[in-house]
Amino acid sequence: MKTAGRRNRTPCCICRQKVDYSLEKPHPDACTVQHVKSRKRFPELTWDPSNWAPAHASCNYADGPDGTAGILGATSQEW
Repeated sequence: MKTAGRRNRTPCCICRQKVDYSLEKPHPDACTVQHVKSRKRFPELTWDPSNWAPAHASCNYADGPDGTAGILGATSQEW
């Protein structure tokens, strides 16, 4: 996945910013594997490569186990 991401210049699937594939852990911008559909809700997809996408380590860890950290709740008023 990391090799394909580097070759295709795939951005972080969470923040959509450029990933520096040369960085290694524990650097917060290092590439990690993000499960597109959460492992908690879709455990059968844990080892399915089609459910993997590159993400910055900091984005991935902030996203949480449900993959819901970046999802906004209901708005307070109609716009």
